[in-house]
Amino acid sequence: MKMATSEAKNGGGLHHKKSSDKATVIADENNTVATAEGITTSLGQAPFGLGYRSHAVLSIGAYGELKFGGNEASGAWKDGFDAQRIVLLPTYQITDNIIFNAEIEFEHGGIADDADDKLTGAIELEQAYIDFLFNEHFNWRSPGVDVVPFGFINIFHEPTQFYSVNRPELDDGLIPTTWFEGSTSIYGKIVNNLNYQFQINTGLEDIGQNGGVPDDGSPYEGGITGTEALDLARTPIGDFNQTKNAPGFALRLSYTPPFIPGLNGSSSVFFTPNVTPRGAYGDDGNSLGHNSVTMLDTEVRYRVPRTGFEFRGEVVDVIIGTPRNLRANNDGDSENNVGRNMWGFSLEAAYHIDLADRFRNGWELVPFYRYTYENLQTGGFAGTDDNLPTGQGQRQFHTFGLALSPRHKSS
Repeated sequence: MKMATSEAKNGGGLHHKKSSDKATVIADENNTVATAEGITTSLGQAPFGLGYRSHAVLSIGAYGELKFGGNEASGAWKDGFDAQRIVLLPTYQITDNIIFNAEIEFEHGGIADDADDKLTGAIELEQAYIDFLFNEHFNWRSPGVDVVPFGFINIFHEPTQFYSVNRPELDDGLIPTTWFEGSTSIYGKIVNNLNYQFQINTGLEDIGQNGGVPDDGSPYEGGITGTEALDLARTPIGDFNQTKNAPGFALRLSYTPPFIPGLNGSSSVFFTPNVTPRGAYGDDGNSLGHNSVTMLDTEVRYRVPRTGFEFRGEVVDVIIGTPRNLRANNDGDSENNVGRNMWGFSLEAAYHIDLADRFRNGWELVPFYRYTYENLQTGGFAGTDDNLPTGQGQRQFHTFGLALSPRHKSS
């Protein structure tokens, strides 16, 4: 249960994460490698077995977010309910070292063909791949659908990983969480307390609508803008609908320095040589050329030993190679212009209050406060639009509240 208020002002090793933490092998902040065989032994016995092998295991984890309360809409507040997401996480153990993972998400109640059903949600396949586990230093994730290894919340985006009702503000545009792409990757441990994941993916694209660039010269929405950041720039994963050929490359290093007990962190970089879709043009009819995007992120999480204090911090920078080739700078709308880069940072403090003496099975109350600043409209504008930034890309968020949850039992 979470209660939070957000005030916005313009201006390493490997392990299997189970249940709400996702059943997926992924490079993160621990220092052990678990194979599929380890899943069975850690549970004592397989949850249930399917397949032609006697030791085959199919397990299904799940998590969800159901929200009650007020939401800002058309300049006013309205009360209501949102079945925001229900997520299923099937994992199938093919052999001891070959494991299939998937994440299937039902958003906002699902979808419907009939208008009278009043469903306007979505069903998304956010992960689907096979892990081939070789050793603790090198493992391969087959071509499939996977989250981009960038930051922390984009990988571990279950609601147990953050204290606010909604995901942190940096993960709502600057990092287009949940950011998943067609991809393949390798991952493992470099040395104790330092892990890596390197991914080749379909990258980002500067178009914010389905169907690609219109062939009749009509206006279309950009994927990278000074109002939405990168939120609309994710590449589609279905039916070969990607609008450009240039791949993306992502590298994430995660670390748990032993000389600072309680500290976890990661640094990530993403690069794609081109985000401009095929046939892109400005409102003046001229073609838009290639444009690269580079992204940098560093985040840390520090739980002070033997106390209830926790501190988090993150900084994100998005570097635009050639701003004059962005659709947002050539669409006739000067309010969504983009400069040479977008950036933001957040600082968060929380305190964990153990309620084990007051409630059965142990509960925890966590009051928290998070400050976030974003600047989506820095200098270096170029293009056919008027250079009249309104400042609405400069945003501050003060988010505070209480998170109440049962304490996880150790296995």
